[in-house]
Amino acid sequence: MSTAARRPPPRNTRPYAVDEATIRRRCANPDAADYTLYVRSLIDEYLGIGGQSAIIRNARKRRLDFPGLNRQKLSEQLSRYRLGPTWEMTELIIGCLPDSCDTASIRALAAGWYECARGYRPLGYNGPVSRPPGKPGQRNVPESEPAVPVLQRKLARLQERLREETDRYMENLRASQKNRNYEHHRANQLEAQFHQTRDELLRVKTIAAEVATLREDYARQCACLEYIAAPSLRGKPIIDLPEPPLARRRIHFGLLVASIDHQAPPARRALARYLCAYTEMVGVSPTELASRADIAVTVAMDILAGRLVPTAAHATRLATVLDCVPETLRHLSTAASNATALDECFWSIAGKVDPTTSRPDLPGPDEPVGSDPDNRSTYPHNTPTPLSPIAERLRQLAVIYRDGLVSDGEYAEQRERILGEL
Repeated sequence: MSTAARRPPPRNTRPYAVDEATIRRRCANPDAADYTLYVRSLIDEYLGIGGQSAIIRNARKRRLDFPGLNRQKLSEQLSRYRLGPTWEMTELIIGCLPDSCDTASIRALAAGWYECARGYRPLGYNGPVSRPPGKPGQRNVPESEPAVPVLQRKLARLQERLREETDRYMENLRASQKNRNYEHHRANQLEAQFHQTRDELLRVKTIAAEVATLREDYARQCACLEYIAAPSLRGKPIIDLPEPPLARRRIHFGLLVASIDHQAPPARRALARYLCAYTEMVGVSPTELASRADIAVTVAMDILAGRLVPTAAHATRLATVLDCVPETLRHLSTAASNATALDECFWSIAGKVDPTTSRPDLPGPDEPVGSDPDNRSTYPHNTPTPLSPIAERLRQLAVIYRDGLVSDGEYAEQRERILGEL
């Protein structure tokens, strides 16, 4: 019997490992094999050699409960299950990985592999599901790509968009600031011009008010002069002034006043004198005045001659063209509208010269009476309706024109026709 020491049986120093081909042969489908290989790659990538033992140690250290967890059970799920490890084992492996890992992204991708391998999502898992590389998107999953790359791409796009929006906003802000400075400078210039123009306008308004006052005083004096001047003194100047040179005769005063009808009532002559004074100061002729005031020429000349009182509409347009005081013109027009003794005299004279029709003679006692058609007693002639007196017709025409029922042209035409019958 040999007394030499007995040598122990040799041990296999090469670690036991299941290769990829064996796993693909054992799994029910390629997706299940990819799912199993993905879970095994997590252990090899993050824990290295002896990763399964590290999984068991970390599970005990972190108090992750899994019934009957040991090395054999873990190895069987990672190599012999036909549809890959269960979701509870996958959750345990992910929970035992180092804290520096992105467990949310890993869990979403593992859920995607699990759904590809088994055809349904993990039971009890409601988190995001990412599409595994090379696999079609999952049904009812809006973004079925790896969570971290998707978020990184989104973040990069948002950052690029933020930079573009910031650059554009800053450019618009600089342009707005430049425009604001320009407008502020321009506003200062316009404000200075406004104050200068306002001062000039105030001076012009002051001068215009003085001129208007002088015009009104002159026109009022002309109207009052017509009331108080004696007929014998009208053609005699009160003060002998030298004639102004031709270069200074821009306005010829007194020409329109000479055309006023001396038989018109004093109130109408005063109104005509007032209007003639303003017409001469404005420097327009009666024709141009009628054109600007939209009045017939004959009507305008009758108003300036004192033969006609302007209507309210004509008075408004005349005041606008002549730039006179409307209140004064309205007061003079109201006074001139009243009936005067001279008007009644004119109407009585017109009534006397109105032709009348004589009534037909009745048959005498000696004339025969019979049924002869020419017998006036049997067939009397119809007496024609006498025309209205000219005075009444003129008065009616004046009332109608004053009420605005006829135009200027119609008034002038009918007036000429009635006066032509005298």
